[in-house]
Amino acid sequence: MTASAPQVRTSRIDRKALADRRAHLMLPVIALGAAVPFIARFAEPLYADASTIAQARLFVRLGVTFLLIGCFPAILFLIRIGATDVTAGQHRMILHAYPKLTTVWHCIVALDGFFLVAAPRYVSLPSFAVDVGLSLAAAGLIPLILHHQTFFFGFDADELRRARTLFGAKAPELAHVRAPLDTLDFRVLQLLAKSGGDVADVMINDMGIGFRDLMLRLSKLVALGYINIVEEMHGPQVVLTTLATDTLALPISLFTWDTDDRDLLEELATARLSLEAREPQKVVVACARACERLLRNGLQALTPKVTHIGTKDITKATLGDLVGACRQHKIIGRFEDGIFSAINERRKKIHALEGEAPIDDQDAFVLYTLTEIVARDLTRRKSPPAAAAEPSAA
Repeated sequence: MTASAPQVRTSRIDRKALADRRAHLMLPVIALGAAVPFIARFAEPLYADASTIAQARLFVRLGVTFLLIGCFPAILFLIRIGATDVTAGQHRMILHAYPKLTTVWHCIVALDGFFLVAAPRYVSLPSFAVDVGLSLAAAGLIPLILHHQTFFFGFDADELRRARTLFGAKAPELAHVRAPLDTLDFRVLQLLAKSGGDVADVMINDMGIGFRDLMLRLSKLVALGYINIVEEMHGPQVVLTTLATDTLALPISLFTWDTDDRDLLEELATARLSLEAREPQKVVVACARACERLLRNGLQALTPKVTHIGTKDITKATLGDLVGACRQHKIIGRFEDGIFSAINERRKKIHALEGEAPIDDQDAFVLYTLTEIVARDLTRRKSPPAAAAEPSAA
């Protein structure tokens, strides 16, 4: 019997997070907040002779400072480096509660400062300067934490900015590429659109995407031009580009295809947007163009290349003409033939005859669904068949 190799248990502590510049800036502030009880104990001579009101004010400020500068950030720091286990919901609850508590506390400190200046004889500590300094520290240290709060949910704007420069040489090529996206990239774009650019909601999500994988995918989307990083009044934000909004109009199933036909994707995106806007006639037009493009590409890929259908130039052939030519050249089988024929029949309803019901939302939905099915089927094919012995036109 051979002994199995011992499994090496790796540390769960995120050492990269410990080396983050933001962590180095926050840790002294967190340490100061955690040391507040000891500072209060050794500074007792400074407030021993103060009035009851002054001592109550002092301990309220020290206690809340200990909570908001020491405890809360320490918990978030431990979660960030992986030293404790919490659910995504618990993490999000703490992240959302902290800014609310700090806002309420700033209002209370401002009101306390009003009473301190207006009636120092009744509420102040023996040293007025020490009292004012404590109030300023209780309010002023909190923004030092909030300014770097993106660290607590694993977001690094500098890393995303570097992603664009890494692809600088390939930028002209990448500007016209959609194929590198997969279904999970599409879900990340949906998450960004839903969150409105709020990086906290993006990073701590219910989609089961860890923050490390999410940062990699965000870097990829930045490099390919789908999202941008902007600095506004709310700090670093992730915003969608027009390329991303156009992409979100596409059905997610398209991203499981191996196709880089940009025009076909744009036609399907136009049909999808028209379908959502309840514009059935525009859906019909876009779907018909997409089908004509699919069939025309199939004919032009033959050897020899088909340039005419009968006496018509292939660029002016109707959907019915293209279906017949592809059937003759055996580009499409009975399955695709039936779908294209059904699409063509539905398309004819766009010019409703007298007494015939015009095309409606249901017709548009059926037409779009059939178009997506047949487009998926044809784009999965690796190579077109050889031309028939008697082509309709050379």
